[in-house]
Amino acid sequence: MIKKSKAVLLICFGFGILLINFEVRAQSQEKQNSPKMENTEAKTEVLQLTVEGMSCQEGCANGIDNMLRQQDGIIKSKTMFDSSSSEIHYDKSKISEKQVIALIEKRGFKVKTKEDSK
Repeated sequence: MIKKSKAVLLICFGFGILLINFEVRAQSQEKQNSPKMENTEAKTEVLQLTVEGMSCQEGCANGIDNMLRQQDGIIKSKTMFDSSSSEIHYDKSKISEKQVIALIEKRGFKVKTKEDSK
């Protein structure tokens, strides 16, 4: 009986070591296969705009946001019809402030930076 207990204990111990080894290998492989995250925080800019010519939230303001979100480099966009404003977070290494403004103007709106509006 004692020999069987020792054998079972050894088998369980060996199985536990195999599981730990498998988990360590899986984690190591996951790190190797995962894409390297860029430090975009250092490259992120926030653009505060005044947008004139919008007539509604749904078509105009939301349309601007939807269009911007499809652009490479746009992280977040929130345009509000009621305040004629837009806040855009973008990666300055992928898209410039001028390009963002040009995209909105191409939709037929007049755009000013908040700094220019003062």
